[in-house]
Amino acid sequence: MARKCFMCGREVTEGILCEKCDKPRKPKASGAVAAAPVEKIVEPPAKPAATSTELSAGSTAAAPPPPQAQASPQRRSSGGHPQIAAQQEPEPDPFPKAPILPFPVESASPAITSVVNLLVTGGVPSILLGPDKSVKFVSDEAKKIFDATQSELQSLATIEAKAGIRVANLAVPSSAGVRISNRNFIYTLVPMSGGASGAVLVFRHAEAMNESHASFVTYVRETVFGPLRALRDSLGAAAHSKKDHFLADAAAAIEQIISSLELAPEVEETSTGFRPVPTVTEIVHRVADRFRAYADLKGIILQVDAQELEERFHDHEQLSDALAILMENALHYVPPSGQVVIGVRWMEHKGKPLLLFFVMDNGAMVPEQLRQAIFEPSFVWSPTSAQRTGRGLFKCREFALAHSGSVWVESKTGKACTFFMRVRPDGVQ
Repeated sequence: MARKCFMCGREVTEGILCEKCDKPRKPKASGAVAAAPVEKIVEPPAKPAATSTELSAGSTAAAPPPPQAQASPQRRSSGGHPQIAAQQEPEPDPFPKAPILPFPVESASPAITSVVNLLVTGGVPSILLGPDKSVKFVSDEAKKIFDATQSELQSLATIEAKAGIRVANLAVPSSAGVRISNRNFIYTLVPMSGGASGAVLVFRHAEAMNESHASFVTYVRETVFGPLRALRDSLGAAAHSKKDHFLADAAAAIEQIISSLELAPEVEETSTGFRPVPTVTEIVHRVADRFRAYADLKGIILQVDAQELEERFHDHEQLSDALAILMENALHYVPPSGQVVIGVRWMEHKGKPLLLFFVMDNGAMVPEQLRQAIFEPSFVWSPTSAQRTGRGLFKCREFALAHSGSVWVESKTGKACTFFMRVRPDGVQ
């Protein structure tokens, strides 16, 4: 079966190279030179008349031709003597192999930004620590169980004091049971090897509530405690002013009912319920602090531009969630070394106050044809799309509509993309 030359593609009967491509190595020429002295020994006796001087001169002059003249008989004779040709045929050089290098594990390790995204998606109480035991990220669920803000959980010593744990070696996994805010948790330290390094502290509920108990707890907290306490205070005030023992006994009975309900598992109110409602300025700063660690990891400059306002929202948690959605989208589309600004402005429209929240960045622009569709509940966000859109923006629209406002996106200068959310404070229609 005919084969082709490895270099030029011509047909060859033997080997992998044709005669033309095999010239640089020329392994057969050395064999021909080695065979030449045997034939020279036979030829000189046929010329007795030649002198020694002529022989030396003739051998010197005839030295170059023999390799060419004798190469062809050997090639022709190779057909008649396949064994001799096989012995003289040089073996092809082995194909050079590339050196095997060890693959660094760090190249396959997840980046810290990916770890943060995973923790946010998982929705578990978790804290990300750097190699130097510095706090890099605190999830919203962890803030709730610790009853603290992002700024209050910036040091590992504070976390250890609140959880009653001791974080020693970040490279050694560990697990233990802890009690935080009268609830039992399972604390786990998960080391991260490779380029990310550091460790993740995970807190899982030791006894999860079923749906029926959770609904009962919510009902008692939201609809029972308030009216009972108001009734107790009214009866106590009336008993004191009228000197009526029956009203005093009634107030004492209601106090006993409240105390019994507070002893039920998970029904007692934490200090979160007694916190004063934050102002809109404080909310803006808290949202910025929540994403400051993530922005630092990506090299993004995060700034706050908020006036000192005293307006408050009863559902301030929904406001924080709406602003957090705008921040998440901005940090997703802003490249490294970019800039994000979050703020709030007081305005007046038709004699009534308005609050204008905004998140501005220098990332990609939202296409004109999608600036309305991205706020619809049916819009499907694609993180791999080349166009900038957004995720969960319909929740911002729902909050704005609930407060007689609106939400939109603008890019007038072509250099910055700004999301606006205009709402009216509580009590203003």
